[in-house]
Amino acid sequence: MYLGVAIPHFGRNLSRESVYTIAEAAERLEYDSIWTTDHVAIDSANYYPYGKIYESIATLAAAGAVTERVKIGTSIIVLPMRNAVLTAKQLATIDSLTDGRLIVGLGVGWCEKEFANLGASFRRRGRHMDEAIRLLRTVWSNERPAFRGEFYRIADAVFEPPPSQRGGPPIWIGGNSRVALKRAVKLADGWHPTGIHPDTFREMVALVPTEIQRSFTLSVRLTVELDGKGVREYTSPQGERRVILGGRESELSDYLSQYVRYGASHLVLYFGDTSPDKYVERMASFVRDVYPSVAT
Repeated sequence: MYLGVAIPHFGRNLSRESVYTIAEAAERLEYDSIWTTDHVAIDSANYYPYGKIYESIATLAAAGAVTERVKIGTSIIVLPMRNAVLTAKQLATIDSLTDGRLIVGLGVGWCEKEFANLGASFRRRGRHMDEAIRLLRTVWSNERPAFRGEFYRIADAVFEPPPSQRGGPPIWIGGNSRVALKRAVKLADGWHPTGIHPDTFREMVALVPTEIQRSFTLSVRLTVELDGKGVREYTSPQGERRVILGGRESELSDYLSQYVRYGASHLVLYFGDTSPDKYVERMASFVRDVYPSVAT
């Protein structure tokens, strides 16, 4: 079972240290991966925590430059509000420069006003997403790609150098819905929900066809509060039941073990909006006091 950490490149404590310090600490503490989050121009009603944020792909490149071993990933990129050809080039560049350490998490997004701010269609984001994933696969696999779809047409283009990973980095689809899971099974290499309740996770995993389960990654992103307050439930902007984890070390390990037993092979943790030093302390405390007891 692999352990990742979300870089706090957003929120009240945002600073350059919140990127570099956490990235370097993740490698030192032997985390397996580091992750960035995507918002570009969120509306003012949703200012916290994503109004003050470093851009996801640029931040990932910076984190990749100060690390050598850990995987680096996007959790997630809202692909339908971006130009997919440019995004494919940026991600291929990062994969090449980091010697094949990239995992590409993608999602359809949820903030309609942010799509409007970027001149993108919120209503057509699902169709755009499906086509954009196929485009990424095409350009990552061909130095002279050709592509014709509803949103993108490539007739004469050079796409070099390719990603270091043959055929391109693995793609995981974010989102907690059945639609997201269905898209992941059809078009991607893994599923990456956020804050999903373990009971819901178990129900969703049962929908993954048995013939792809061995090659299909199940990953969960979770917020962990090392404050002893216990698990808290909340409702996402999409009306989904979600959880924030807390409690004593044994409670946390038992709760996280549920996801592992239900099929998760990669946990990605966010340790809250705090200073870089305290964030690293929480990372260290988790791998010392909680992680060894998580069922694998």
